[in-house]
Amino acid sequence: MLRTLKRLFDEAGGGPSPGSELRQLQLAVAVLLHESTRVDLETHDAELAAAERALAGLFGLDAAGCAALLAEARGRTGRLTSYYAQVAAIKRGFSMAQRVDLIEHLWRIAYAHHALDPYEDHFVRKIAHLLHVPNTQVMLARSRARG
Repeated sequence: MLRTLKRLFDEAGGGPSPGSELRQLQLAVAVLLHESTRVDLETHDAELAAAERALAGLFGLDAAGCAALLAEARGRTGRLTSYYAQVAAIKRGFSMAQRVDLIEHLWRIAYAHHALDPYEDHFVRKIAHLLHVPNTQVMLARSRARG
């Protein structure tokens, strides 16, 4: 039965389009950015602003697009049980340099309210590990974000 469904989708061109892949990537990044704003159980305006700047920097979106993407991500984080889908989409769509940029943005969010919470530190390190970003690059990104 699954083979039949797969064949029907393949014949109809049911594979993901490049536009939908970009949208999935943007949403995956937005979910992780939003999650980083709430991992310490407090959300500060400075963290939300840093998340919007991250989306603008990573994807070139305008302010309205960033706000809409983060709002959609906020709705998805309530049902989030794993980071697997987000990490897989990012590993597929981002080069190593882009992943390092993402980690730097996560550090900027963590430092946005001038106090690094241990949960925020753990979250950024965990996401970096899942994205296979070398620890040296994680620490350099942290230094750039703090400075």
